[in-house]
Amino acid sequence: MQFISKLFVIVLILTSSVVSAQNKNILKLDISSPIMRTANVSFEHQTKERSSFVLGVLYQDQSDGFASSYITRTAITPEFRYYMGKYNAPEGIYLSMFARYQYMEALEQIYMGYDPITYVSIYEYNKRNINTGGVGMSFGYQRIFQDKISIDVNFGTIWNSGDKRISTNEPFDSAPNEAFRPYVGYFVRTGVAVGFLF
Repeated sequence: MQFISKLFVIVLILTSSVVSAQNKNILKLDISSPIMRTANVSFEHQTKERSSFVLGVLYQDQSDGFASSYITRTAITPEFRYYMGKYNAPEGIYLSMFARYQYMEALEQIYMGYDPITYVSIYEYNKRNINTGGVGMSFGYQRIFQDKISIDVNFGTIWNSGDKRISTNEPFDSAPNEAFRPYVGYFVRTGVAVGFLF
């Protein structure tokens, strides 16, 4: 919790430092994230005629991973966007490059055996955590209505560190970070966000 508090303080400082400028600002909420039990908020600031800077923060509650685990994660994503076409930033087609830092906790389910008397499978749970860094790029389109409301749709790919194939501590343990999938290694990043200009 101390880490998350510091993270939000940093976001508030960075946000307040750019709000005073005369360029357009957009505060956005990703409306597709709740499907994955995630809250994803971002702040976009127009830096030049064709470019903008985006700072995103997400929190994912304990949800099912691709492996037998439950994942909780917090991430911060700084992003640079370049807008193309007939519109200037922050409207129209854009290409973006971004970095991501994330902290994850996984409650890993381990199969221990089967009780022939009660006909019940026996599991143990192992709690683990990991810090990862990643980079990626995406392609998207943002439309602004009446200079008040924005709709932002994007699709891209990201690579996150932490995708170990073999444990150096336990040589016979292959894919030791399998519990953190799909958020280690390569993954698709997509979203639909609604925003308000100010």
